[in-house]
Amino acid sequence: MTTRDMLLGGSGLDGYAFNADTYCIACGQEIIVSLNLIAIPEYLHSDTDHVPQPIFFGESDQQQYCCECGEYLYGSAE
Repeated sequence: MTTRDMLLGGSGLDGYAFNADTYCIACGQEIIVSLNLIAIPEYLHSDTDHVPQPIFFGESDQQQYCCECGEYLYGSAE
């Protein structure tokens, strides 16, 4: 998998963590593009204060929404 693939998604990608918030795929990718991170692969393994990190949700009983657009990301529907 290339750096571009890891930053812009891949199989099972559910969203991104960045600056202690959770973002949907579209909002996370907007951040990546706005920061021009695709051209800077060494930032890929930086922490979430500097680079949106891909996240892959498992089962959870806690609901999670995108902090930017409010899209439902995962968790129980109850």
